[in-house]
Amino acid sequence: MTPRRASAAVALALCACVAGCAAPGAQPSRTPAAGVPAEAGGALTIGTSTRADALAALGKTVTVPFDSGYEVWVYHLKPGTAEFVLLFDPAGVLAKTRVRTAPLP
Repeated sequence: MTPRRASAAVALALCACVAGCAAPGAQPSRTPAAGVPAEAGGALTIGTSTRADALAALGKTVTVPFDSGYEVWVYHLKPGTAEFVLLFDPAGVLAKTRVRTAPLP
């Protein structure tokens, strides 16, 4: 496969992935966010919970706003070992969550 064809294949695969995430008529998940810390008490639900819900359940934290309107909130679960990351869409609704290993200092 030529480099040009390989680049085109990667670009096509990326477009397909993005299009799958934005399918029209997709219903928001009604299941609790995966990896939600116990202190959230299962209060956060992808597709329905808002920034205010997260603030009430987990308190204030580090926030990273983007020009697109999306916002990331990062909670340190165990200082230096794990982080709970929330992604809010431009409307302020929880779009994704993730627990990840904290970056090295």
